[in-house]
Amino acid sequence: MKQLLAVVRENLKEGGSVLELGCGNGHLSRAIAEEVKGVGKMVAIDFYNQPEELPEKVKFIKQDLENLQMDEKFDLVILNQVFEHIKNPLGLLFTIKSILNQHGRIMIVTPNRNGFGNEARVWLPEHGKHYFLWDQESLQFSLERLGFVCRFYNMYIAGSHQGILKYAPMLLRLQNPNLTCIAMLDE
Repeated sequence: MKQLLAVVRENLKEGGSVLELGCGNGHLSRAIAEEVKGVGKMVAIDFYNQPEELPEKVKFIKQDLENLQMDEKFDLVILNQVFEHIKNPLGLLFTIKSILNQHGRIMIVTPNRNGFGNEARVWLPEHGKHYFLWDQESLQFSLERLGFVCRFYNMYIAGSHQGILKYAPMLLRLQNPNLTCIAMLDE
């Protein structure tokens, strides 16, 4: 969670608005509202779950992401462990593109098909309803088709501060179990 909050802090300007799609139990929305200083408007959306304890500043909306409809615009849209569950991911990205502010960003965290220790190596929806399994190349290609540029975060390095442990994944050529990507409109 600390690593995700660090990425949010780095990519959200003071007073910025946040939309979390597929918020589940609301842990990430709650952590952002409580621990990221200067967050403006916050909205959390989920269809299958309703978080029980969200701070007052977080507005919850029950909505199906496959048919997302929003009138508001946001500075940061978060898809944390959600993108692989979407039947039409490019359609969702196209919709998100229309609700981003001028310099808005999308944060996508999804299992890495080639990641170390990733057990979700099947293409069948029956495996946790994963309709797509992404790797860095396929995610970047898909985002670039819609006019985004990508920056990927190496969470192994972000999470390690001790000598050789910081560089061990790179030396052993281990890929992160999850991809963490920030997508911005290419201007």
